[in-house]
Amino acid sequence: MDISKRLQKVAALVSYPTVADIGTDHGYVPIYLHKMGKVKKALACDVRKGPLEKAKENIRLFQAQDDIETRLGSGLVPINPGEVETGVIAGMGGMLTVRILKDSPEVVASLKELILAPQHDVDEVRRYLHSVGLCIETELMMKEDGKYYNIMRCVPGEEQYPREIDYLYGEKLLKQKEPLLKEVLTVQERKYCIVEQKLMESDTENAKERLVQVQDKLRLMREALACW
Repeated sequence: MDISKRLQKVAALVSYPTVADIGTDHGYVPIYLHKMGKVKKALACDVRKGPLEKAKENIRLFQAQDDIETRLGSGLVPINPGEVETGVIAGMGGMLTVRILKDSPEVVASLKELILAPQHDVDEVRRYLHSVGLCIETELMMKEDGKYYNIMRCVPGEEQYPREIDYLYGEKLLKQKEPLLKEVLTVQERKYCIVEQKLMESDTENAKERLVQVQDKLRLMREALACW
């Protein structure tokens, strides 16, 4: 099975034998977990019938019908509280990830862990997790096909980050001095410096307002980069 390195990293963070994969697409994560002998029961969930049918085909192909069940529905809605220990939500936007968690608070509260890989708005995901009594036990970054990905393992617990940069860029990543995060921040800082220079050359009110925002963003980036 041709599974991306990103999804392999997601699967590697799974610690419990009962798992729900939300937005399963073709069922790659639960099938990979089955092949690795890491699951006794997996629910492959998707809101779209087409991908779910493909997932069913793949499950049969890999003779995983005894361990993996497909369910049609939005987010965590097809799952009953206490039915699985691990929830996996990978490959969606951060705001959609937050909405899925908000829509099923009882299911979220019953999980022992969440494995999340939001594709953007990661800071909003971090903030929401802390607001509902979840802490980010592990956070890592990886690069695949020229794109950067954040992957996190979250467990029940009280946690708050002391600095704004911890929410923006990830406290664990900053403490670990993650090279990929430094790479991203360095590129972003250069881009914002160019924007800052152009705005400083303009006298319009819009430019002045935008300049304040850009300089604030640059200040946070530089504070983060100082961790290295």
